[in-house]
Amino acid sequence: MQTYAHIDQGRVAEIIGPLSYAEDVMDENGEVIHRAGDYIPIENRYTPEFVAVLVDITGRDPMPTVGMVYDGTNFSEYVPPSPSPADILAANTATRDALLQQATQAINPLQDAVDLDEATPAETALLKLWKQYRVAVNRVDLTQASPAWPIAPSA
Repeated sequence: MQTYAHIDQGRVAEIIGPLSYAEDVMDENGEVIHRAGDYIPIENRYTPEFVAVLVDITGRDPMPTVGMVYDGTNFSEYVPPSPSPADILAANTATRDALLQQATQAINPLQDAVDLDEATPAETALLKLWKQYRVAVNRVDLTQASPAWPIAPSA
């Protein structure tokens, strides 16, 4: 019984295991043509075009898995391409903007309380922490692949 890898665009899209008949199959005369448990050949299960892109992986060790790369001979783990500098900058800019928005939403009511001389000492201290956080977020190097983002103050 064989196991196959369906290859699509150089990658394993699916693993197709062996299949057998669940019950006896008889012809129109009542003669048994396939016994329950008999292996169903891959050619009887799929079109010739589909079978043509299958690779027999029976007995391979390690067994290929979905997502692996197939180069025509060997299977290997897929390594995603590294993000471009523009991709890194765009992702980090979006993260920065979201963190700045969060900081601004926390700062606004605290700043109002200070401006109105109604802030408690705890609110004044928290306002300073949020402003320091916002400055730190603005200083993050957005060109780094995995920048160290500052931790937001806890209320």
